[in-house]
Amino acid sequence: MTLQRSTPARRRTALGVIALSLSAALVGCSAPAGGSQDGAKPPYPSHVHALALEPGTTNVLIASHEGIYEVAGNQLTPSGADIDLMGFAVDAGGRYLASGHPGPGTDLPDPVGLISSDDGLNWTQVSLAGESDFHALAATADGIIGFDGSLRQSTDGSAWTDASPQLQVHSLAGSPAGTLAVATTEDGPYTSNDAGRNWEPLPGAPLIMLAAVTDDALIVGVLPDGGIVISSDEGASWTAAGQASGYPVAVTAAGTADDLQIWVMTDSGLQHSADGGKTFTSLVQAPGAAS
Repeated sequence: MTLQRSTPARRRTALGVIALSLSAALVGCSAPAGGSQDGAKPPYPSHVHALALEPGTTNVLIASHEGIYEVAGNQLTPSGADIDLMGFAVDAGGRYLASGHPGPGTDLPDPVGLISSDDGLNWTQVSLAGESDFHALAATADGIIGFDGSLRQSTDGSAWTDASPQLQVHSLAGSPAGTLAVATTEDGPYTSNDAGRNWEPLPGAPLIMLAAVTDDALIVGVLPDGGIVISSDEGASWTAAGQASGYPVAVTAAGTADDLQIWVMTDSGLQHSADGGKTFTSLVQAPGAAS
């Protein structure tokens, strides 16, 4: 069904949720990451910042306060260096891109700027070492988009240009196979058709908090209550799907031979939809979450 426009009361509630989330994102995790005193990662991430897919698979990479966790099937495995990955994305070539703060035993400046890796374990400095902490990152076929208090775009990650207009971004998403990108803000979603250089608002769009963009330019939006909305025309119109349970914190999606697949991380755990967001099943449950 086509999504109906939100009522003013619902929009004010959603605005408040996104504004609080944006404020928390900008001030949270500002200190170096803290793993356990012996350097071992906890079995479940304490704070999740982003989701992506491992290149060539549907295994989920969870970027967290303790670095990367990988989910294959319903098995959660700590993986990679102990770095507080505030921003995280995987580009079309399979390169991991990240930003944040070094953890115990990690020889990186604080903040780390933009770093890259092929495996999540060994990271290389790309740019802005000791200067930038990108709280949101996205990759398109034409470069990298980052938000560190300023919304910026880079062709290769080495030099950055301020986007126009400047936005206070909650989350970023981009199509690895194209130049479409989405930014969520407390004023509503914006889209870019030139890989993040220029942005336009989407009047009348639902107030999504999180977004993912597939290779074929489908936009998956997540509402503050976990509701899923889909756009197949670059945000001009939206269709309501189902709902993930719990408070959403990250999303990723991919078109497969079977259907649109969506993964949403909430405070209840990692949930997966194999039918375009109509229904969700739990892959990994958060400790203490209700069954």
